[in-house]
Amino acid sequence: MSNIFTMCFVENNNQLLLQKRMKKPFKGLWNAPGGKVEAYESPIEACKREIQEETGLDLDNVNFRGIITVTNAHQKRSDVLMLFHAKEVSGSICSSDEGEVAWVETEKIYSYDNTPDSFTYLLPYILETDSTLTGKMIYNKKKLELFDITI
Repeated sequence: MSNIFTMCFVENNNQLLLQKRMKKPFKGLWNAPGGKVEAYESPIEACKREIQEETGLDLDNVNFRGIITVTNAHQKRSDVLMLFHAKEVSGSICSSDEGEVAWVETEKIYSYDNTPDSFTYLLPYILETDSTLTGKMIYNKKKLELFDITI
């Protein structure tokens, strides 16, 4: 059985909201916040809830940006990742037990060595286009082996 997850790229004045993950996958790395879609939730409801719980921010306007399957070749399992983008938020950021959160200058993110490869690959598709994305990522033993995106 696969799970459905959300990932939200939240922008504010040339900055992106990142979260230092406290749990697997990507424990200790900075990534866009998000999480699992729970029973009786739509993906956009889950996205808004996860952002509020993990960062303290309320999303005023959220755009659906795409869907990607994420496969762990070792476990022969695929999950679904729903991508969202928001530029309108309210509230003040605060960290949670899910991880530390911070606004980071977008241009600096590309030179970070503490973000997952998949995040760095996705970032320009989210920030530099308005298109809907579809694709797949395949991991083998925690290493990204395939990143295939269609706009």
